[in-house]
Amino acid sequence: MYSQLNFTRLIKNIWGLIPFLIGLFFGLYFITLRITDISLTYFPGDLGDGRLNLYFLEHAYKFFTGQVKSFWDAPFMYPESNVITYSDNLLGSAPIYSIFRIFGFDIFTSYQCWFIVLAILNYSTSYLFLNKLFKNNYAAVLGAMIFAFSMALQSQITHAQTFPRFAIPLAFLMAINFKEELNPKFFFFTLLFVVYQIYCGIYLGFMLAIPIAVFLIILFLINFNTVKIFINNKKWVFQMLGSLIISFLLVLPLILPYLQRKITPSIGNYNELIQAIPTVKSHFFSQHGSLIWNFLSKTGSEYQAWWDHQSFAGGIATICLMVFTGMLLQKLYKSKISLVIKSIPICLLITGIITKLLYIRFGNISAYVFVYFLPGYSSMRSITRIINIELIFFAIATAFIFSRILKKENRWIFLLFLLFTGLIIIDNYFKEGKSYRTEKRIALERINPIIDLIEKLPENAIISYEPQIIDSLSIYYHIDAMLASQYCNLKTINGYTATCPIDFSRFWDNINENSRNHWLSNKNIAFDTLFVIKSALEYEPIQWSDIPISEGQNENSNSKKLNNLINYIRTDEKWMKQIRKKAEKKDIPVDSMLKLDAIWVLENEDK
Repeated sequence: MYSQLNFTRLIKNIWGLIPFLIGLFFGLYFITLRITDISLTYFPGDLGDGRLNLYFLEHAYKFFTGQVKSFWDAPFMYPESNVITYSDNLLGSAPIYSIFRIFGFDIFTSYQCWFIVLAILNYSTSYLFLNKLFKNNYAAVLGAMIFAFSMALQSQITHAQTFPRFAIPLAFLMAINFKEELNPKFFFFTLLFVVYQIYCGIYLGFMLAIPIAVFLIILFLINFNTVKIFINNKKWVFQMLGSLIISFLLVLPLILPYLQRKITPSIGNYNELIQAIPTVKSHFFSQHGSLIWNFLSKTGSEYQAWWDHQSFAGGIATICLMVFTGMLLQKLYKSKISLVIKSIPICLLITGIITKLLYIRFGNISAYVFVYFLPGYSSMRSITRIINIELIFFAIATAFIFSRILKKENRWIFLLFLLFTGLIIIDNYFKEGKSYRTEKRIALERINPIIDLIEKLPENAIISYEPQIIDSLSIYYHIDAMLASQYCNLKTINGYTATCPIDFSRFWDNINENSRNHWLSNKNIAFDTLFVIKSALEYEPIQWSDIPISEGQNENSNSKKLNNLINYIRTDEKWMKQIRKKAEKKDIPVDSMLKLDAIWVLENEDK
């Protein structure tokens, strides 16, 4: 009898997983694999940001496996230090990518597998959250499909740092667990998942912190009488404060390097980014290629960076959110607020409304100004990425509505579930080739010839890729050099990331000798020879002593003066002995130290 009960329970559990697996299969096959292709022919994104994020993932893998010494000082944009802090770093999800690299997959295949695994995790964690919330696995599947496979994510494909989103539902899951008994353990886990999301992508981590903070404040307010009792419990207070302190200490190693950029918030900077804040129109603006919503692809075409404003979450999710909002606000009004104390969905709805009011603008007016002046938020430039967080509220609304339709006692529940799953796929389906994606073959054809040319150069040599013919965006050539030099364990002058030093911008836009020398001018450089790649067939070694220290009207005279001084120093054995000692101490070539000394003498000769 006992074994029969166990067998019955096992069958029931397996059957309960079938809706989950169906939703996952439909989402992967019709949405995710439409981007990569089943044969993994394409990777998500373009030749720009798509490959840039691949570089970051590979750099993290090399750091994890001890192939590079410093995570923050990646070997591009040489000799700039701390270059990773110019962008997101994908550190939190890089271990997933690294697993595939350890098993021998190449960088592009590992990148594709990383993307697919993240889609599975995004779906699975949102399913867990929604099933906990509504106790209906069918409705949870439909809501999870909205979170993981919504058409709103099509506009985010060029931003790979937004792919890892699975900590978002987990943070909310821990928060609703915390509400049940105000257990500090779940408060800590809530904060821990926010911290982890920051490690996965600083943008989404900081954006997640706002609704989580709002939701926790609501929970404290509606449980105010209980909280007052717990405050007298020193152990509870200690555990709550300890959770905050530990979370702060955990995020500190990631944030400190970014704080060195010293981006100071100001009204002037805020006015520059206000166009990046979404509008109501943004939520009815779809990317071109939708099966049934293509007529919305022109809605916000007049916006600056209009491609980031394409935040339409699909017809089903949008309608569900509207109905969900209307139903609960009506109940809230009729109950005269008392319903809030009992209803987690209403708490989540209020959280979603407040989040939306903070992240929307009407003309040039937006409450986001209050968020902007919070520590760390002034560095953000693409506020439209908030859709990645807001999709959890679309998912909640979708699961709520379908939990009312798909009642457990309904004999047709499974057939209705299949019908609604199909409708969600059709609603969010994109035509073949309309997603942002790039063929692996094209990317490999760009970097393989460079690799063949430079792979025999000395390890840690410095290269500068300056092709004579540039027939596409300059950033593509910079990333070609970054990926090729990364493969060969070399350093490169080339570089591309979210932002760059002012002196580098000329070389960023114009890859040539003059702009390169402008960047290198007066830099603390530790190399004797720079290998300049002019084509995939040849490179030209250039001595550092031949690189002018500055540009302008006095460039020739300054260079001549410097060279004369260097030649003089070489004849002074006592001086050269000191230079050799300093070079050994700094672990740089003697010629590099010689030039640095000569520059210092020239700069201080009139002092």
